[in-house]
Amino acid sequence: MPEADPSDIAALLERLGKVEAELEAAKAELARKGQIIEALQKRLFGSQSERLDPGQLELLIGEEALGKPEPPPEPGDGTCAPEEGEEKRKGKRHRRTKADLFPRNLAVVIDKVLIPGEVEASPGDWVEIGEENHDELEVVRPRLYWRRVVRKKFKSKLDRRRPPVVVPAPEPSLPGTLCGPGLAAQILTEKYADHLPHERQSKRLKRQHGVGIGRQTLNAWTHAAAAHLAPVGGAIRAELLEAGVIEADETPMNYLQPGCGKTGLGYLWTYLDPQAGTVYYDWCLGRGHGHPADFLGLDGDTATARSPLIVLCDGHSAYRALASRYDHILLGGCLAHIRRKFFEAKEQAPKVVLPILADIRELYRIERWLRQTKAPPACRMLVRRARGRPIVEALHEKILAERKKHLPRSMLGGAIRYALGQWEAFARFLENGKLEIDNNLVENAIRPAKLGLKNYLFIGSAEAGSTSALIYTLIANCKAHGLDPEVYLAEVIKRLPANPTPEQAAALTPAKLADELRPAGEATAAA
Repeated sequence: MPEADPSDIAALLERLGKVEAELEAAKAELARKGQIIEALQKRLFGSQSERLDPGQLELLIGEEALGKPEPPPEPGDGTCAPEEGEEKRKGKRHRRTKADLFPRNLAVVIDKVLIPGEVEASPGDWVEIGEENHDELEVVRPRLYWRRVVRKKFKSKLDRRRPPVVVPAPEPSLPGTLCGPGLAAQILTEKYADHLPHERQSKRLKRQHGVGIGRQTLNAWTHAAAAHLAPVGGAIRAELLEAGVIEADETPMNYLQPGCGKTGLGYLWTYLDPQAGTVYYDWCLGRGHGHPADFLGLDGDTATARSPLIVLCDGHSAYRALASRYDHILLGGCLAHIRRKFFEAKEQAPKVVLPILADIRELYRIERWLRQTKAPPACRMLVRRARGRPIVEALHEKILAERKKHLPRSMLGGAIRYALGQWEAFARFLENGKLEIDNNLVENAIRPAKLGLKNYLFIGSAEAGSTSALIYTLIANCKAHGLDPEVYLAEVIKRLPANPTPEQAAALTPAKLADELRPAGEATAAA
């Protein structure tokens, strides 16, 4: 038997090595796609909660690594004492009464006073010793009416050639419309706070009042109200720009492109001051860094910022480009986004991911305690340095140790890469008490707009996006200051002149009118 040619053997071995490498790459790609499919199935059909079972942590990494849970704080040790009803909820379930189920701060209208028949027959034989009440919640149906201002016209008796005299007509509440402040406030609140499209509002007006006001008319009145209230929106933006820390996020929203038979894609950029609760929505057709730069009033020629500013955001490249171009802007990282990526990779490597999630959970427990005690920024910074920094450093070491052990394109590899890329920005919360650990506040502020979009599907046009952004801004700030948006909007439409000065507009923001318009006894709602 002839001997094999060594060159052929070498070629076969080389080919075999290539095939094995391709096989391993195919297996890795198949595993990556399997993880993506599993994540999509969970997103579509599984629970949306990212809550982690403590028992799962103890099972895999043990109680010694986790540490025993802290005992509940004793009253008087500087922490918040449990509320009176909290102990009942933890123990025997407290049965609710009518006083718990229904509001008791409403006006009472006495409809009837019932007296027994024998008392009416002989009132002198009886003495009243008390009364028992039967209450039912009732509502008064709203009334649509014309509010008329009568202008008397007079003609001179002495000079018949003199033209009649009459008081000039007052300016309409909304220029160019017949819509009063109360009705305008109701239309805006129903669409942007209660998520009721104009089509449904039109049908409701027809059903309840027998009035045919089409959705085109309601839409025109909405744009007129937005144009009238625009100076107040500018004043809210000025309030927000005074903050040293701003949370930012953006979300896509479809808008209708007339004549094209399709929708375009715009973005609702949302900015929030976590200290004051001020919120501002900015409608843009793009997602680049130029949009937040324009909102912040940055000078593109000299690349200088208004003042030192920290922008708390996710890992979107537009924010990184913004910080790299402007020296006075620093980025803060969001721990919620870091955690979310590790949570999605939990099934891939639970023994690696669960200790990381346990450390993140401990950081959130510290932050929850700081919120409950209403610690000021200086106190928050000291507590974070003392209790949070060791956890952050240990967490960083765990992630670094796993960096080279997982494929970059796997879910866990992507989570590690994202976390390390955001780490410097995230760790800034340890040195600034005004900085939150995540940007969940601004993400929560986006939810009403996304909920409304489910009902009306898209914004009417690219230009109409600015109208929606303005009304969302006003309503979100009403919520932040505990105001009824319908009451606030009606009052501002009444007070705001046709061409207000910046000072007049600044005096009518929700922050300035909060004490005046908030119902007596109600505290300011947390942002």
